[in-house]
Amino acid sequence: MNIALAALKAFKLKGAIEKVAPFGSGHINDTFKVETDCGNYLLQKVNTKVFQNTEALENNLNLLQGLQSEIFARHITTEKGKCFYVDQSGCWKLQEFVVNAYGPTTANNLTLVKEVGKGFGMFTKVTSVLDPTVFNEAIPNFHNLKWRLQQLDEAIKQNRANRRESSQHFIEQANTFRWIAEHFNQLIRGGLPLRVCHNDTKIDNILLTEGTDEFRHVIDLDTSGPGYVLSDFGDMMRTLLSPTKEAELDESKIEIREGYIEALKSGYLSSCAESLLPLEVESLEFGGLYMTYMQAIRFLADYLNGDTYYKISFAEENYIRTRNQFRLLELLNKQIEL
Repeated sequence: MNIALAALKAFKLKGAIEKVAPFGSGHINDTFKVETDCGNYLLQKVNTKVFQNTEALENNLNLLQGLQSEIFARHITTEKGKCFYVDQSGCWKLQEFVVNAYGPTTANNLTLVKEVGKGFGMFTKVTSVLDPTVFNEAIPNFHNLKWRLQQLDEAIKQNRANRRESSQHFIEQANTFRWIAEHFNQLIRGGLPLRVCHNDTKIDNILLTEGTDEFRHVIDLDTSGPGYVLSDFGDMMRTLLSPTKEAELDESKIEIREGYIEALKSGYLSSCAESLLPLEVESLEFGGLYMTYMQAIRFLADYLNGDTYYKISFAEENYIRTRNQFRLLELLNKQIEL
């Protein structure tokens, strides 16, 4: 906790610090709630093994904050006017703590689903005025399926954790769905445009108002940058449609709940339909296949490599995550018409 306190000294923080405590359960970054006598904040230590280019993060967040949009929580700058502070302990950022708000971990009704879609649709609308080419890739090749498949092939070949044999059925599933990469390439050739995207539209990257479930903010902007709207919509599908978490132990609980795709699409397009091309609208549901497949092979590659990327809470968590993603992918493939 001492390193968090040291980092806080770099920011224009109001009030005396009363408490700093771990907050949330993200896969990648470490987050702390900071309580002061003048209000509360969220301090985040960015994982620089994942986000290696801190200058890219600074550039991208400055561009988004320059929009002065209410859909973003207010970030606190350092004494030098920077969004990020880098010291020997890591890379840090600070934002206001939004009161009477929460980040949902699952959606349990259609109204909430529509509101999450509406929120990320607002991100698409607000950022549609920005040139994606002036943004940096925060994580190079983050949503590059061709590259992710190359990573998987290398993990299979190297077999560093000696798990290839026990994962053979997953490897076969991955090969069965390789057609998804070619379908995506066809969309690019057909004119699918590059846009500024959030690139990590998990349900818990939206803040809703407690009690009413109304959209408040889009958060965790580190991954924002060039991308395709089908990826943003697809990751919403991946994390919203089933009531289960990524590491659900009971595979039978994974399902695509009735009406959820329609509600999500309705909410999303209610915010940004006028900003999208027809091809983008037509390819939204394919995004669910694209992103679920990509996440499945990422979990699988990490499992084969010995769990070196994603945080795990038990030995076989990446195995379970992989199984669950492929199950969801199978269900989506049966339901989505291309």
